[in-house]
Amino acid sequence: MGLILAFGVALLESFKDVAMKMSNRRIPAATFLATYKLLVFLILLPIAVVLHHTPRLSANLLFLLIGHTTLNTVAFYLYLLAVRTSPLSLSVPLLSLSPVFLLLTSRLMLNQDIPPIGALGVILVALGSYVLGSDTTKGGLLAPIRSLLKVKGGRYMLVVALIWSITANLDRIGVDKVGALWWVVMVSLGVGIGAWLLGLALERVGKGMRSIGLVMLVGIADSISSLFQMWAITFAPVPYVISIKRTSVLISTLLGFWIFREGWRPKRLLGSILMVLGSALILSSAL
Repeated sequence: MGLILAFGVALLESFKDVAMKMSNRRIPAATFLATYKLLVFLILLPIAVVLHHTPRLSANLLFLLIGHTTLNTVAFYLYLLAVRTSPLSLSVPLLSLSPVFLLLTSRLMLNQDIPPIGALGVILVALGSYVLGSDTTKGGLLAPIRSLLKVKGGRYMLVVALIWSITANLDRIGVDKVGALWWVVMVSLGVGIGAWLLGLALERVGKGMRSIGLVMLVGIADSISSLFQMWAITFAPVPYVISIKRTSVLISTLLGFWIFREGWRPKRLLGSILMVLGSALILSSAL
């Protein structure tokens, strides 16, 4: 049951990727992010109130929440820009690099050791990243890396992967303090407010809201995805659930080929598969 729910999470995450790319030029990125995150907050808040007692706020919790939501606001904003400005088949698979960064950040922040299977996962993810950027055979051994960094969306997604390797550890601390559901509620509110402030500084807030239906769909999908993930981890080990969730990378890549006519490039598909397998090994090493 848990693995079925986790696959549902993967499908919903891929749907969000496509919807965000479709919103290109219709809704400014910060406005889009603020609206759908605040919608998630409104959807999940009553569920959290009914199912769980309201958590007690403390200075440590507020400090953790402010730091987390600040980083996550920047990450989600760059994520939206990456999805909108680059092919899904090139930008989204780079999220699989976050487990590589997690090997270092988790060691520093949570004092977690790196088992041999995790090291193998790192090799596969790094290899997948290399293959992903190897559309050209010219320029020597480092040509794919230079090619990857030339893509604006690729640079954005690398930063996102790094930030999420930090906030994932903060998520673990936050969930231990207030529970998964309340943590999602708090983070959604924080990111929504942060994105709204970002929009005031960088964008014309409210512009393009004629496409509010698309934003609402993303908000509903994000809410259901969060609930599915919480239910899934009660039935199956967390590393298995997250590993299956990462298959959204491959699904989004295939949808990019199909919906947006990004072109069939076998090396990109092979790179995506290698990165997903590497992420699965890294996450499974936590067992």
